[in-house]
Amino acid sequence: MNNLIPQNKFVTFAIVIASLSIILYFVGLFVVLGEKKEIENSYYDIESKSSEEERIRIVKYIAETNKEPIQTLQDYFIQKGDEVKFIEQIEKVARVSGIKFDIISIDIKANQANSFKENVNIKMKLEGSWRNIIYFIDKLEKMPFGVLIEGMSLDTSTSNNWFGFIEFIIFREK
Repeated sequence: MNNLIPQNKFVTFAIVIASLSIILYFVGLFVVLGEKKEIENSYYDIESKSSEEERIRIVKYIAETNKEPIQTLQDYFIQKGDEVKFIEQIEKVARVSGIKFDIISIDIKANQANSFKENVNIKMKLEGSWRNIIYFIDKLEKMPFGVLIEGMSLDTSTSNNWFGFIEFIIFREK
């Protein structure tokens, strides 16, 4: 029987050591997995920052290489506060065309709330020869601004005198 007691202590000791080893293994495993997750998150943060910087560089490069087309597009829209200048240009084109005109209404209509532009609706009364009115419309369409002729109504009182209305839209930045 004496032989069994040391063996029981030895078995008990072996079981305790094995249990401690298993516990230490799992504790170490969780610590290593936590560190691994932290390293992965740091790597992804660095990767996302570098990809964001790369996108910014690409956008700057595209903006720099397309400076002229971007400026043309910006010129397409009337800047806020430049409406008077634009109306003066329309009046100048009408005078050069040799027609009598009167601006009847100017109405600003905002597009969707998230849109960057607004429509400025203009209605003009016209009077002149057919050729002069067509010349005015041609010049109006060829202006460097965004002009959309929405409607036109012309009638003649004599063979050479036409009168009526023209409605058009210009685009303005908000």
